[in-house]
Amino acid sequence: MVATAVFLVVAGAAFSVFDSHMASITREENLSGVNLALRNATSQLQLDLAGAGQNLLAGLGNNQAFFSAGVNIQNSVPGTAAACTPTGTNFDYPVPSACFDALTIFGAHAGCTVSGTGFPSGLPPVLILQDPNGASESVSSSSTLYANDAEDPSVVATLTADKNCFNAGDELLIIQYPTGGSTLPCTNASFTYCISAVTLTQVPTVTDQNNQELLQLTHSVTASSGDPAGCPGASCTDPQGVLVNVNATHGYNFYNALASSFTTGAYIVDIGSSTSAITYSVQVSSTNADDTQLVRCDSNGCAVLADQVIGFKVGAALWNNETVGQAEIANYFYNANAYCSEWSGANCNASSPPANDPDDFSLIRAIRVSLIGRTAPFQDPSLDNFANGFDGGPYLVQQASTVVDLRNLSITDFQN
Repeated sequence: MVATAVFLVVAGAAFSVFDSHMASITREENLSGVNLALRNATSQLQLDLAGAGQNLLAGLGNNQAFFSAGVNIQNSVPGTAAACTPTGTNFDYPVPSACFDALTIFGAHAGCTVSGTGFPSGLPPVLILQDPNGASESVSSSSTLYANDAEDPSVVATLTADKNCFNAGDELLIIQYPTGGSTLPCTNASFTYCISAVTLTQVPTVTDQNNQELLQLTHSVTASSGDPAGCPGASCTDPQGVLVNVNATHGYNFYNALASSFTTGAYIVDIGSSTSAITYSVQVSSTNADDTQLVRCDSNGCAVLADQVIGFKVGAALWNNETVGQAEIANYFYNANAYCSEWSGANCNASSPPANDPDDFSLIRAIRVSLIGRTAPFQDPSLDNFANGFDGGPYLVQQASTVVDLRNLSITDFQN
């Protein structure tokens, strides 16, 4: 009996140690899984971001400025967004779009036969707006634009080849530069260029207008000031979010540089459809409301990169940003609405910097991405009375971050 009692005591102690050890192993395995998912996600981000950036007006030797696009960042700003603390019951997070950042990497719209010699191979040619009546064309009151080939104007064979490079559903940027002087009157003020976005509703056609062969572009109609209409939704005139920012205080990127009327000479650039871009965002799992997932979407669909993501912040280092004393970490801006650069002689140290930089993706030269993940809530009973230092939840957290220089946008700022 004594031996049995001793055996039971020793066995109980052994099982207690074993149980504690197994709990520790399980906890470490769960944490390792979080760490691995975050590392894989940041590696994929690095691969995509390293190749981001394209000169939208490449091949045009006579344009007054070069217009680059690489990444569009949509920041959720603490203090202006909804409270983003987890609930005390299931520790789930509120609406992801209000609590997490998102980014779009512009994809090359490839797969066409380029008529001109100066354009990158496989990309649609840049068009130049050509009003047949010599007047301006409105994108808010008319659904038709007339355009010429920028390199080989009014040649039927060229225009016929051009039209095959444009598909219904493609998004077009209309970019107007001043014909004289350094600024141009847009809807709200004068800036170095004016911009708007429309979506093609059908394949272009070659038409004769006043004895001149032109491409006829039938498109969606913007709002009265040139800002996108029908967003969010299937009828949005800016499906890639180039001008739309649902988290910005005013709702738009390029708010002050928008325009609804453009004259002959404005550039028309096809940036493809939303499926030709790569987007990163945080969404709630369709099968588990307590699981916020980092999702990467491209032309092949969407893939979950990491589960239980509780932090996704994207900061931007801007070209020629000389702002002193910024509260932003190392001058990485985590509020796209506060972008400021001195590229046009502006003084970013002024108490009220100029209003032409907010959300301007053409200024972005480097990206800093931070990810925070967690072990699933209530998965480890030993953490029931544990509160982590990040959000106070009963789970362990891991963090990963990366800084990526957008090589294609950093080579030479005016001839990249």
